[in-house]
Amino acid sequence: MKDTARQETTHRIWWQLATLLVVSALCVYAGIAFDEQKDKFWPEAEIMVSTFNRKPSGLSALKEIAQKAGFKVNTWQLPYRQLPGNYGMLVIIRPSESLSDVDAEQILKWVFKGNDLIYFDDFAFKLTRKLIEKLGIEAKDGEPVVDEPVRVEVGIREFAHVKTISVSSDRRLSGGTALLKDKSGSLIVFVKHGKGRIFLGSIPTICSNRRLAQQKNWPNFQFFINCFATAHGDILFDERCHGFSSATNVYHFLLRGPSGLVFMQLVAMLALGVFSSAHRFGKAKRVEVKRKISNLEFIFGLSNAYRRARANTAVLEIIGQSFKNKLAKTLGISPHEPDNALVEAWKSSPYGLDNTLEAFFGEYESALSSKHLSDHDLKMLVGTCDKIASNLRDSEPLATVQKTGVNS
Repeated sequence: MKDTARQETTHRIWWQLATLLVVSALCVYAGIAFDEQKDKFWPEAEIMVSTFNRKPSGLSALKEIAQKAGFKVNTWQLPYRQLPGNYGMLVIIRPSESLSDVDAEQILKWVFKGNDLIYFDDFAFKLTRKLIEKLGIEAKDGEPVVDEPVRVEVGIREFAHVKTISVSSDRRLSGGTALLKDKSGSLIVFVKHGKGRIFLGSIPTICSNRRLAQQKNWPNFQFFINCFATAHGDILFDERCHGFSSATNVYHFLLRGPSGLVFMQLVAMLALGVFSSAHRFGKAKRVEVKRKISNLEFIFGLSNAYRRARANTAVLEIIGQSFKNKLAKTLGISPHEPDNALVEAWKSSPYGLDNTLEAFFGEYESALSSKHLSDHDLKMLVGTCDKIASNLRDSEPLATVQKTGVNS
């Protein structure tokens, strides 16, 4: 029996753990879907122009469009020294971390060997201009524009099927070949570097997710698709510049996704359960429930119910039977003996100092044989029972002494 109970408990625990895992996974994926919908309308606390960002400032839409257009798209999260061996076009849009001199040199060496680079930033600080300075390009302040359409020049293949580009910028570029410019200066320039090509722009929000909401901004995405079509290899969206790095540990990789959220949620629940189990309100005790035998209070309660029903005879019978049982126990005889035996035992006992018991039994039997017992007679008989019971309690010490003397 114990082995069977232990097996049932073990199976129940596994079912509970499995249910907890399923519920946790559903909660995580439902939360992710909710966050994606919420982020479309919720103001952003931090602007991050990344393909991992599905909010209005992100580039996830551009990556999905490139994939649907048939390009081989990857994200770059490794150090730039590992660029050799990869061929194609590196896309850097508004880095969250400024490129160092070493990073800029490694990227330019990779481009020099026949690869392409798209580098769009606002170039607001000196540290963000290290790469363009190595190419002889300068960034200067210009007239601020916000979502202004700028007409493109005819004959440039990167602007095929594109008439205007919507731009938002505070700075202009000086140097290289201007591909897109307004009255304040160049917004997009082209630089030939060795065997490779570099597209530089001061409009980092050119293909933000928010621009898909308006049809007038769709040519911005067409411009990038045209640039991707001229690449000789994969399209590499740089995420290292946004603080993302590729991990070689498989556990670290899994923990960054939904599986990591499920795992962390389970760990939190387990920690809470362990903490709660270690802080009980006192020591755990096993409670044994025992069945109680009917006592005098129950008998009186039952007799009261009968009395309310005007069944005085039944009340008297219940109280009298209880009295007989207690009396027989005190006298040391069987409760099934007749009334005469109780009277004889009473007379021969130390309690039998009067004939009250014999008179009570006579009145008791007469009352039970009557069809209607009045409340007055019932009270008198019950009072007699109480009086005899009281004499029994008062005479118990005397009876004990007499019995001890007889034994001596």
